[in-house]
Amino acid sequence: MLSGVLFLSVLSVTSLTPSETQSRKTTQICKSRCSCEERENILNINCENKGFTTVSKFQAPPNKISQLFLNGNFLSRLSANEFVNYGNQLSLNNNNLEVIKKDTFSGLESLEYLQADHNYISAIEPGALIKLNKLKVLILSDNLLLSLPPNIFLFVILTHLDLHGNRLKMLPFAGVLHHIGGIMEIQLEKNPWDCTCDLIPLKSWLDTISVFVGDIVCETPFRLHGKNITQLRKQDLCPCRNAGEHVHPPSDCHFQGALSPTYHPGRITPTRAPKASQTRSPVPMLCPSVCVCTSRNPHSSLNINCQERNLHNISELNPKPSYPKKLHLTGNYLQVIYRTDLTEYSSLELLHLGNNRIAVIQEGAFENLTKLRRLYLNGNYIESLSQSLFAGLQSLQYLYLEYNIIKDISPQTFNALHNLQLLFLNNNRLRSLPDNVFGGTMLTIVSLRNNHFSYLPVRGVLDQLSAFIQIDLQENPWDCTCDIMALKNWVELSSTSVVNNEITCNSPSKHAGHLLRLLRNEAICPDSVSPTESKMHTPELHPEVPLSVLIPCLFVVFTCLASFVVLVFVRKHLWINLRRMLYQNLGERSNKELPTAAGPPIKRQVEQTVLYGTPRKYYRAEQPSKNNEHPLLLPGKRKTEPDYLEVLEKQTAMSQL
Repeated sequence: MLSGVLFLSVLSVTSLTPSETQSRKTTQICKSRCSCEERENILNINCENKGFTTVSKFQAPPNKISQLFLNGNFLSRLSANEFVNYGNQLSLNNNNLEVIKKDTFSGLESLEYLQADHNYISAIEPGALIKLNKLKVLILSDNLLLSLPPNIFLFVILTHLDLHGNRLKMLPFAGVLHHIGGIMEIQLEKNPWDCTCDLIPLKSWLDTISVFVGDIVCETPFRLHGKNITQLRKQDLCPCRNAGEHVHPPSDCHFQGALSPTYHPGRITPTRAPKASQTRSPVPMLCPSVCVCTSRNPHSSLNINCQERNLHNISELNPKPSYPKKLHLTGNYLQVIYRTDLTEYSSLELLHLGNNRIAVIQEGAFENLTKLRRLYLNGNYIESLSQSLFAGLQSLQYLYLEYNIIKDISPQTFNALHNLQLLFLNNNRLRSLPDNVFGGTMLTIVSLRNNHFSYLPVRGVLDQLSAFIQIDLQENPWDCTCDIMALKNWVELSSTSVVNNEITCNSPSKHAGHLLRLLRNEAICPDSVSPTESKMHTPELHPEVPLSVLIPCLFVVFTCLASFVVLVFVRKHLWINLRRMLYQNLGERSNKELPTAAGPPIKRQVEQTVLYGTPRKYYRAEQPSKNNEHPLLLPGKRKTEPDYLEVLEKQTAMSQL
């Protein structure tokens, strides 16, 4: 009986253990590792920036609709069935993911929102999304996707698709675009689109839809570089299709058009006998067996097209071409450029290594290419740049390094490139630039678009650029705080054509989305003082004056001041004497002639004399008598003192007149 009770007890405990264990795991994740919050019966599990390298120990809570946020961790691989029973939203952005496998999202049939941007995803296995029948939003931007597998969106009802910032050169209609007929928004910008015949299906599809797609700009061929595909005609993308046998540049027709003369792989083309006027013999033409070579005439250099030939090493090019001028190796599987790969290509003027898988370039690999003017390294896996990488490229004018994963540039990397005019570093992962990085160059165009710059120093970096530079700084997470003031002042003092596009603030939140040039300095950095204000408030500093100059100057100033004081004193004394003389009796004045220039007017003098003078005699004017009698002299009445009341009345009357 006792044994039976024990058996039932053990059985009951065993049956409850999984549920209790699951509950404990869930509680532990929410309390000690991640923060959980339930809103409207939806559990938000926030595991952002926790340093996780794996999610194998995660287990979804039972009977809960959950949203899992794993952005900002160090996840590099996702095993099968790791997200079983998780809810309708999964965020995996800003990790180190490289591949999305077929069964990665198994058990997520209810998933509606999947975000995996800002990773290193270069491949998606076929069928990886086939069971996500409710998926509406898919964000795969800023990854390394070269293409999408066939039928990737089969049975998926996407309404929003974000593929911008990848390595896509084309998108086929069959198997890809055909399955997203209900799309409402698709982001395809910032991809190195190859605007050739292969892009016509995408062009035709875009012409039939009315949804937002963003700007789709051509990267290649060179004649269409920078042009929007929506503004091009199909004839612009594929001129060979309607041009018959007319000659076109090789890049326009995939090097398959009728070019004259064409050198077949591996065959040496015989040359005609030289004419008498020829001064040199024709150049023997050797062409690698897997490539197509063209030349304008037997005396000119070769243009070698080895595009998309499944090459893994440059050493596979045999026989070695003679006097090559242009070498196109785009769209292959090159991973390493060895030091000896290009020793026999010293005549090259253009080398196109774009859209490969190059991660390593050995030191001195380009040392023999002294005539090279254009170098394309775009669309690879280059992580850092150093000065030794570009040794020997003293003639280089155009350098394309966009769409890599460049994070670090050593000081003086481009200093030896004295003829460098154009530098594309857009769509990388740069956060800063070293001092003297552009010193010694002749740059006129620099693209730093779509990197991770929060600010750029002016001293030692931007101030080394010429006044005629055009620089693209758009689509960077600019931090509009005090550190960006130097950049703002530099942009304001530069000409309007220096910065191609506006600089938009990303942080802090109060400035997010605002144009940097429209923000006031005190709003960005309250402690800063503008250049004009500093001039107003800062006292002007003068150099010290030597005593040999100061003493004579002080003596001259003192002499002038003393002369001025004496002059004022003399003038004042003369004026006092003059007034005293004017108030005297006319009879008491001396016979000396009074000064007239400094004295009051004559009329005023007479009035004062009449009013204040002491008359001695009164005379009667002489008038002739009728009987020729002599006039009588009448003595006047003497007055010793003037009548002041009479004088006052006269003075008042005169003043009124």
